[in-house]
Amino acid sequence: MKGNFFTKIVYEFYYLSFFLSERKKKQKEKSNIANKFLKYNNERVLKNIKDKEINKVLILLPHCLQKYSCPLKITSSIENCKKCGQCVIGDFLKIKSEFPVEVKVATGGTLARKHIKDTRPDLVMAVACKRDLVSGIHDAYPVNVYGIFNEIPNEPCIDTTVSIQKVREFLKEIF
Repeated sequence: MKGNFFTKIVYEFYYLSFFLSERKKKQKEKSNIANKFLKYNNERVLKNIKDKEINKVLILLPHCLQKYSCPLKITSSIENCKKCGQCVIGDFLKIKSEFPVEVKVATGGTLARKHIKDTRPDLVMAVACKRDLVSGIHDAYPVNVYGIFNEIPNEPCIDTTVSIQKVREFLKEIF
């Protein structure tokens, strides 16, 4: 995947602006720069994949989507989920059965990069908090990574969630 020099400059600008503006913000606070970056990135990704055959899609999820008190370990395999309904991981098992996607859970950026390297997908759909998603998309460039921010109802890294509707809408758009 070849990168465009201008696009890389835009990514660097957003990345630097985001981290300079976020230094004193809490994770739950809204970030206009993160939202603008994600919008720019997602539009670029959709433009890049338009009229291309997508054979392999990797969905990367943060481990914080799993119920914090759940005794089942899904970081090694999402199939370990028993679909109890207390978190959205069971919904991703349904998505995996409906769409030709690979679903992986990452405990951090290093594992996420490993999943991308091992899977070598045509497209990545990543879910994460604003800081991790902006960093991950920046680090993965020029890989096409479509991002969706997770929702943080209480505190960061514990019992977060994501709009399954947004995930399904995106998958329906590309398949």
